[in-house]
Amino acid sequence: MNIIAILGEGAWGMAVATLLAQNGHSVKVWCYHAEVVDQINTGHRNEKFLPGISLDPSIKATNDMKEALCDAQWVFEAIPVKFLRSVLQEAKPCFDPDQVWVVLSKGIEQDTLLFPTQMIDSVLGASVKKAIFAGPSFAQDVAKKQITAVTVAAPDCDQAKELQQLLANDYFRPYITTDMMGVQVGAALKNVITLGVGMLDGAGYTDNAQAFLLTRGLHEMVQLATHLGGKQETVYGLSGLGDLVLTSKGSLSRNLDVGKRLGSGQPLEAILKETGYIPEGINTVQSVKQLMEKEKIDLPICRGIYEVIFTDTTLEQMLRSLMHEPLSWECEQKKA
Repeated sequence: MNIIAILGEGAWGMAVATLLAQNGHSVKVWCYHAEVVDQINTGHRNEKFLPGISLDPSIKATNDMKEALCDAQWVFEAIPVKFLRSVLQEAKPCFDPDQVWVVLSKGIEQDTLLFPTQMIDSVLGASVKKAIFAGPSFAQDVAKKQITAVTVAAPDCDQAKELQQLLANDYFRPYITTDMMGVQVGAALKNVITLGVGMLDGAGYTDNAQAFLLTRGLHEMVQLATHLGGKQETVYGLSGLGDLVLTSKGSLSRNLDVGKRLGSGQPLEAILKETGYIPEGINTVQSVKQLMEKEKIDLPICRGIYEVIFTDTTLEQMLRSLMHEPLSWECEQKKA
């Protein structure tokens, strides 16, 4: 039995906590809200973030970071990227270099333009043992033991295999890669592309237009991943294409919901006030805009989505711009 800390009381952190507890591991969850701690410890539920789900009774919750991290062999962080740095700073005095930190966050930090594993290096030091897993996995479905597959990434295969064994059971199947950058780019950009697909849907554009944006958006995910040292085949796997399909077409997607509302003409501020949440894609698209400028790489769809959300550009103007991009090949050109 492994001793595991989960940092984050949200739906995804709780779903992973449930998975690990059911696999026979000792799980303690660090929570921000005291009322969530009480609800988990006394009623084995988290109605604030994972309503309607009975949690494994062995899961314990705490507001004390030291208590959560003490003796933990594995630390799974499930913190929105916007708040990850501050949580890492709080965790730093309790950090044990023998621990393995597993990234569940999806996104890119604004201004620093760091991905989650790089943020851990920045705060805790580059010697931290790190891994990541991502893929098409809605928290509600995992918590309900629905069949799910993800990609597990670590710097070496032995560490990846250890994490794979920790997670695997008869309804949860992890596949291994060592391409940590490819996994993180796919996990981040799929939320941005989903916002665009949702905007088209909300504005009444046809399935043809949505398929166009989704497919060429996938191409931009590949472009950025390979530019940053990731692998194309990773993006075409579960953590890229798989997660993009689920997020852009699944009924539980917050990014899709907000995209649809934007497409129907609702202002962003009103949407965020009404829904009570900020989907990761809203933060990530701002980081991607900065990253394109820094890396001198043009991703027209990501750029267009940013401009529709944060400037006076209309969805119609964005599409017109995309349709007037220089014509290009989807296959290799044969040399004469």
